[in-house]
Amino acid sequence: MSTTAAPPAPTAAPEAMAPPEPAPEPAGLYEPGPLRADVVVVGGGMTGTVTALLLAEGGADVVVLDARPARTTATARSTGKLTVLQGTRLARVARHGDEVLASYVAAGFAGIGWLRRALGDLGVVVENRDDLTVAGTPEQVEPVDAVLQACARIGLAAEWEDDPPVPSPAFGAVRLPGQAQVDPMAALTALRRLLRTRGVPVHDGVRVREVRRTPSGVALRTSRGTVRAGHVVLATGVPPGVYGGLVLRLEAHRSYLTSWELAPGAALPDGFAMTMSITAGEPVRSLRTAGDLLVVGGEGHVVGREPDPRARLDTLDAWTRRHFPVATRRHAWAAQDYATDTGLPFIGAALPGDDRVLVATGYAKWGLVTAAAAGITLSGRLLGVPVDWEPVLEPWARLPRPRQASARTLSRQVAGWAQAASRPTGRAPVEGAARVSRVCPHFGGVVAWNELEKSWDCPVHGSRFGPDGVLCEGPATKDLSPA
Repeated sequence: MSTTAAPPAPTAAPEAMAPPEPAPEPAGLYEPGPLRADVVVVGGGMTGTVTALLLAEGGADVVVLDARPARTTATARSTGKLTVLQGTRLARVARHGDEVLASYVAAGFAGIGWLRRALGDLGVVVENRDDLTVAGTPEQVEPVDAVLQACARIGLAAEWEDDPPVPSPAFGAVRLPGQAQVDPMAALTALRRLLRTRGVPVHDGVRVREVRRTPSGVALRTSRGTVRAGHVVLATGVPPGVYGGLVLRLEAHRSYLTSWELAPGAALPDGFAMTMSITAGEPVRSLRTAGDLLVVGGEGHVVGREPDPRARLDTLDAWTRRHFPVATRRHAWAAQDYATDTGLPFIGAALPGDDRVLVATGYAKWGLVTAAAAGITLSGRLLGVPVDWEPVLEPWARLPRPRQASARTLSRQVAGWAQAASRPTGRAPVEGAARVSRVCPHFGGVVAWNELEKSWDCPVHGSRFGPDGVLCEGPATKDLSPA
């Protein structure tokens, strides 16, 4: 499928604002005994798929478990950008020093390069684009200049542009040539198909309930039986449960994306169609074209803490209509990702010095490139051919530090306990919905109703549940209890 035929994740987008579908959980898959493998990869998005592919190519016996359909993964709902510029992220990473910054960028280029080669071999179109980080307000000029300085410190060929080709008011931008975009669902589908042709079993509809270390490796208790392996890679967006405590260092964010038909004869600024861009601050606006469609993203917020998500989407729509010659909105959907307390992704051991359980999380909405880099990193680690940047991405390479986001999360949790005492249950305003406990089974936060997406969302660590309390995504491993 070419990106000229469809925007990122459009095929599932019309249903994205409806309750997510829980995967079926038939019993007895592993009878009469537990499934065994060298490595179990939990999660069938881009991270899990790339990791499993590279492990299989290296001769490892690999099994993939996936709780949800591929079209509901964070990969399928991404913007489809392949870039190492990544908005203002490089400026934040640069605070850790030039060596860390250079390693992070090297990992990103490795991810892009791998995707270009693999997808090219599979016939998936990867379109070249220049990437722009745009100052949409005068206040954003300083952070954009910080990005340019970070690029200069490591010799990255970015350049300042006074008049970037974006239709909205702009006060300059940093341009990085040679980046790319892709239809993320087409890319994931092709890679998963390749995974199956390589003989790697992919078990859909399997949710991991518990990860336990054993003397010989790990044991996973799942919704369809027990799995034993030497190692497990948790490529689930966020580690399930509380394993390793990393969830305490993550903050869950949700953002909105829309695709639009351009009006007949619509004129866009010269060069706009050959770029992709994002603003350097609020209001965040992510832009790119996909064939004859315009893809617009933004209005992100912490999961469960937005009182009116529909107003966010309405704001994004109004902004798009004001600045672009659009006709009909084709799709609207939401995506979820996690940010870490260091500004770097966590890719490595969930517990220091123990390779039995490896994780990949904290992509901060730059998942496609980071996912491929994570797959290269984790597979190399397990196959005994580590990459140079591996120590930089190690989750415990930097000790956690107190921060405002952690304090806000704690205050939400404490407030939730008080609220649970007075309103412990709730009924979704959906026909036929049963009353459920509003206490999240993960850390005891109190879920809030999300009318736009018809879901119960936890404001503490981002777990989401359908109207009937069935778990959809996040670190929780159980449904909301019936009232």
